[in-house]
Amino acid sequence: MIMAPRRRRREDPLLSGPALPVCFLLLCLSTEVSPFLLRVPLRKCQLKISSTRHNYHPAVDGWEQKYSEAGGEHELSLPSHPGKGPKILSTDFEVRAATESDLLDLDVAHWPVWTTADKEKWAVGNRVVDKEMPYSELSYVKSGKLEVIPQSTGVPVIILEGDFVTFPRGFVASWKVLEELTWSYFLY
Repeated sequence: MIMAPRRRRREDPLLSGPALPVCFLLLCLSTEVSPFLLRVPLRKCQLKISSTRHNYHPAVDGWEQKYSEAGGEHELSLPSHPGKGPKILSTDFEVRAATESDLLDLDVAHWPVWTTADKEKWAVGNRVVDKEMPYSELSYVKSGKLEVIPQSTGVPVIILEGDFVTFPRGFVASWKVLEELTWSYFLY
């Protein structure tokens, strides 16, 4: 029997050497955790892993670049390693008033800003029904007023200037802009 010569497999430089254990860990966790939350200096590995995630949304990776471009220099703060910079305040839908201390500790001044001003879908008075969040978001309302009716409760919640709002991934609600909105946001 004549056998064809074995082809050498080309080694993937992102998954070889000392990066292998970290990349494997990232891959294992990547279906539930944003690459931004894992903050390792292996940017190429993170980018490769991002494209393989289930329920991946490109806005999450784009957030970090926008934050940096706005002057944000802080790493993500996790509850186990508190510090200055963006962090997750809740894993559930939650609205709470922000304090000056919160704004400084979370470095909100450097978060990207979103507004309803130039978006017809989000014009004052329009209702967006059954919007599902494709990623988790923490927002700080700089101006405006919004009514959110969670599908799970059916109870309207009014969100006002000065509020922090946590929208977990998969959260479904009807939204109605009551006053033109401007908010700073952290995606994860």
